[in-house]
Amino acid sequence: MAREPVNVNEFQELARQALPKMYYDYYTGGAEDQHTLKENVESFRRIIIRPRILVDVSKIDMSTTILGHKTSAPIMIAPTAMHKLAHLEGEVATARGAAACDVIMGLSYMSTCTVEEVASSCNAVRFFQIYVYKRRDITALMVHRAEKNGFGAIILTADTPRLGRREADIKNKMIAPQLKNFEGLISTEYVSGGC
Repeated sequence: MAREPVNVNEFQELARQALPKMYYDYYTGGAEDQHTLKENVESFRRIIIRPRILVDVSKIDMSTTILGHKTSAPIMIAPTAMHKLAHLEGEVATARGAAACDVIMGLSYMSTCTVEEVASSCNAVRFFQIYVYKRRDITALMVHRAEKNGFGAIILTADTPRLGRREADIKNKMIAPQLKNFEGLISTEYVSGGC
């Protein structure tokens, strides 16, 4: 693009230009026929922000608290996987961005940086995403590590009893970075949508 992006869609185009096709497809794709992905996009399109007319907006304060943690806006960086596919510093860079904007970061269990690396990188308020695994000892260990490293809450995720078939990843023969939080605990190989 010849100019700076002015909306979210233009950031997506920048990503398409900057990332290898395999990684761009990973970030923009979904599982199976992508019905859920399409519905999520459509759901956001249906949201309408109601303008407030003739209201004093000279001093706007969007700050709030989420689970007792202060944040500059009712916005949170959701836990998303494998940031090192897009940036060499991965989730550490995301945490620094969250700290700079004074918003909460959710760290994915599928991060390419450890909870310890993210925690030591900056003073961002951090939450940690976890699934309850068949091996409860792994779940307990992950929660303990997050707590020990100052993560303020656990984001319990229960939507994936089994990972979906990510067809673009299969076609691209996707081989992603190691899932750092699981090193030494279980097989951390991630190929074609399986973990």
